[in-house]
Amino acid sequence: MEAYNLFNQNFSVTQSLLQLYELFNGLKKTQINDNNLRLALCSFWEAPENAAIHPALNDRVMVLARSSNPIPELLTMDGGLDFLLRQAVIAACTTVESFFWDALRENVLTIVKARKTGADEMLRKITFTLGDYVSLQQYEDPDYRLQQIILNNFKRGTLYSAERIEEITKVMTITKFWDQVEQIAGTPAKDIKRLVGDLINRRNQITHRADRPESDEEANEHGLRPISLAWTNQRVQTAKTLVSASAQLIEQRMNKLKSDIQAAEEQQESKANQVLEEISKQVDQS
Repeated sequence: MEAYNLFNQNFSVTQSLLQLYELFNGLKKTQINDNNLRLALCSFWEAPENAAIHPALNDRVMVLARSSNPIPELLTMDGGLDFLLRQAVIAACTTVESFFWDALRENVLTIVKARKTGADEMLRKITFTLGDYVSLQQYEDPDYRLQQIILNNFKRGTLYSAERIEEITKVMTITKFWDQVEQIAGTPAKDIKRLVGDLINRRNQITHRADRPESDEEANEHGLRPISLAWTNQRVQTAKTLVSASAQLIEQRMNKLKSDIQAAEEQQESKANQVLEEISKQVDQS
């Protein structure tokens, strides 16, 4: 499924943000006491021997910077790297939104062809204007034009809650979505919904309030809601689990619809052949 391949590509951005946080978290400024090391660095940079060098380190990495390109204060400040976690929250939500939209776009023609076999009510109620019918006749690729018309009825929107996901999958004729996700993921659906809901709510707080807390909520030293790697990673990985299970469900459902469509077409063709044979017999008899 192309939508799932794109998700994995986009999700790597989220993973990179978390990896950067893990790599640089706890970085503290220090001093280079080994003069030979300092001179070697100056030689490597082709800088004067008395050039200032600013080091910082943690138990995973050391950063060495020249005075002309100082180490950003955020890298060594307590809570300074929390912005990476907040960006990971936003990136994760965006990739989830994109996956479900791309999956719908990728399979919309199959869904429409099968709409008489139990598709979602939203699809059955789609109406076409006269202009739509005319454009279908004039377009070089009528199937592509039909895809545009159908998708126009489902404007791409923001996932404002976990419940919105089920609404989208209903359009793809998937029933009991969360129950099926639970079976595939091996995790209670209520836990997946809760954690993904937490992620979506936090994204909304970050984008609409810059993650500033309400008056009765706890704030960190920067006046923002506290956030941790453990909290973020758990919810990000749950979102990935949700998409992985959803991809399996969507692929299975689309294969079933395609099979039903093919069977219906073959049945229709068989009936047409029977009619032609009957007409041929009548002509021969006359």
